[in-house]
Amino acid sequence: MASMDDAPRIGDLEVDGDALTGDGTTLSELADELACGIDETTTAEAPSDGWRVLRRLESGAVYLGSPVDADHRTWRVAQVHPGEQPPVVRVHPDTLLVRPSRAERRQGLVLRWPSFVEEIADPMQLVIDVVNLGHSRWSPEGDSFHAIGALTEPGEVTFGFAWMSSAQQRAVPLEPGEYARIPVHVQDRATPTELRQGPCDLHVVVVELGLRLAEPLRVELTAEMIARQVAKRNRHRPDAASERRALDRQIDDERVRVDARRSWAAIADVIGSTMSENESIARIAAVLDCTTEQAASVYDSSLRAVGRADADRRDEQLQDLIRRRDALG
Repeated sequence: MASMDDAPRIGDLEVDGDALTGDGTTLSELADELACGIDETTTAEAPSDGWRVLRRLESGAVYLGSPVDADHRTWRVAQVHPGEQPPVVRVHPDTLLVRPSRAERRQGLVLRWPSFVEEIADPMQLVIDVVNLGHSRWSPEGDSFHAIGALTEPGEVTFGFAWMSSAQQRAVPLEPGEYARIPVHVQDRATPTELRQGPCDLHVVVVELGLRLAEPLRVELTAEMIARQVAKRNRHRPDAASERRALDRQIDDERVRVDARRSWAAIADVIGSTMSENESIARIAAVLDCTTEQAASVYDSSLRAVGRADADRRDEQLQDLIRRRDALG
């Protein structure tokens, strides 16, 4: 499969471009190959044939798809969740369009430091420009301009980062030569206490588009900067017991969201048959065996939050929360 950067997307999911061609097979035959059952309540308007594997993720989740038009531009997508026993195929209720790869989407865009960058002493306060150097207007297609900065040792080129969709800054159209100035959200190389005084390289990525700064910016970390980061972290960091309780609550809430996706048909029936919000929330709580606060969160969720295309990200977030809690001992 091509790199994720060059892979076409169906909705927000990068998929194997080769899988978008060919005839596919029936959903039942593909489910048999994957040793899965099928949630028949999700297949009422789904194509009966044309199904194929679009992508397999390291988490074990498998995405399936079938085109609903002759030119294979519009698709129905299904997902197999590895955590269910036995695993079951569920079909997403909406059709999704094939979208260009991230590499295609960012063509013409570059990152450029503003002229006054050297006047900003603290790398935690930097801003950067997204510039359209192309010959035509660049328009967002659900993209964001959310820039992450990663500090490394001088000359080090590998780095990682974490980010949350809720922190995204919405992208805006740019005419040729125009730019958008955005903040750089600098993440520590590890923890503030592991930062060292002296020179560092700052790498910047606009994560939604995979747009990277051509060369890192050399910055100087002072003892005062590191002390501020340590103080900031300590000021907001709870004790281990409080942090564990908070993570337990987040895990419980995330599991309710997972259950909500699996029980969406029942929840839709509940909402459609009740006469008030309070009654809907109470009956959702009964369906999911959760608190009224958690049921209210499900009730207020957008359809995107329960869609199959968002499910794998949620599963990975749940596993990350569990790892963080277990690391506390």
